Amino acid sequence: MENQLRSNSISLPGLIFQGMGQLSPLFTFDGIISVAAFAAGASPLAFLIGLVASLLTGNTLYQFSKRTASARGYYGYSGYSLGKHAAFITSYLYLIYQLANLIFILSFFIMIFNPAILYLTGFNIPFYYGIILVAVISIPAFYTVYRGIVPSFKSQITINVIEIIFVVVISIIIIFTSKDNTLSVFTPISGYKNLFLGFITGSFLAYTGYGSVVSLGEEARAPRKNIGLSIVAMLLIIGILDLLISYSLVVGFGVSKMGSFTDTVIPAFIVIKTHVGSFVSIFFLAFNFFIIYTLFNTIGTAITRNIYSMARDGFLPGTFMKLNRYGAPENALLLLLGIFISVAIVSTVIFYASFSAGGFLDQFIFYATISTLSTLIIHMIVNTGLSRVYKNKLSDIVIPTISTIIILIALYYAVSSLAFPFIYSVVIMLLYIIIIASFSVIMRTKIKDIYGKAMIQRNK
Repeated sequence: MENQLRSNSISLPGLIFQGMGQLSPLFTFDGIISVAAFAAGASPLAFLIGLVASLLTGNTLYQFSKRTASARGYYGYSGYSLGKHAAFITSYLYLIYQLANLIFILSFFIMIFNPAILYLTGFNIPFYYGIILVAVISIPAFYTVYRGIVPSFKSQITINVIEIIFVVVISIIIIFTSKDNTLSVFTPISGYKNLFLGFITGSFLAYTGYGSVVSLGEEARAPRKNIGLSIVAMLLIIGILDLLISYSLVVGFGVSKMGSFTDTVIPAFIVIKTHVGSFVSIFFLAFNFFIIYTLFNTIGTAITRNIYSMARDGFLPGTFMKLNRYGAPENALLLLLGIFISVAIVSTVIFYASFSAGGFLDQFIFYATISTLSTLIIHMIVNTGLSRVYKNKLSDIVIPTISTIIILIALYYAVSSLAFPFIYSVVIMLLYIIIIASFSVIMRTKIKDIYGKAMIQRNK
């Protein structure tokens, strides 16, 4: 049919690796600094808690995926179980979640560019060269989104297989050459507050990309079977990899030295150069910028489907439903790029003007916190929704409730312990939720029930 996404375009392996693009294990080598900034030597434990929490929240998506599949993603699940207002709010929460992901990724790679080059080669290159490099690499990432789901997942399979092999080999070498191997890193040696702050600012976020495949429900083969299976597979794969990576970096750097881990900005480069050598660390730097492709491609693919569905359901103007000749949401991609570029420019100028080069680290953690807060709230919504349409008390009520309790504990520590400028992440999220909730009430007569009569049947 005209203006319909192309069905049966992506199989189970494609779903797994398309989702893995946002779960990039290589990015954990870099992004662990947002976790270690608080959890320090207990960072591996923070990742373990993140994995457990993600398996619990992943159960919710797994259960929903067996009942409904569409391009709506998370908001399709909340709409199915809680109604149109929950769907409206969840759809806009997903937009800010993925937009924050794009900006914190951008911030991170700008942040590490100069220090990494200086450390590895001795050349002091201006930071704006990093901006240019990220912009250049993002072009093929978004172009592949424009070309549709098939070239996207095929490229993801190739890059992710190479990436997984690389991180496994490097991590094992670091562990075997380290003199600081200990299981104490799986205990709360940094204190419970710092442990949960590490969870909020990074370790939970490291797993949340698995939900990117939910919005491929109209393009997947056997979506009610394969979406859920891909989520389980991704979480198990990335869980093992992230635990391996976080442990290797902490013991490779030195547990007793973790207080200065984040201050170095490029701890992964230091550990790899120390334990594996300069050549591999230079390759690691080059490979780092290739994963910008996988991250931006997966995020771009997921969010354009979300925008397309929002336009179809009346949450956005209908013009964003338009598909190009490759079956990809063309105007949705243009909207995404417009917002991303505008916000990124304004935000980067503000943080750099306020904190100079150190502002890139602050911007990175700032948007990582927004991303985590938004996805935690989204998961609480869908957890609540699943308990309302339950079929099995254990999988549909007990496990989602445990998941929500963990999320609430993490949110408590986040709200009570974050300092300037990161407390503004909480303020922005509160304002954003108030605004979209207000619009939901104001537009209540115009917002349609996305499942129509199916809503009446959902409890039967």
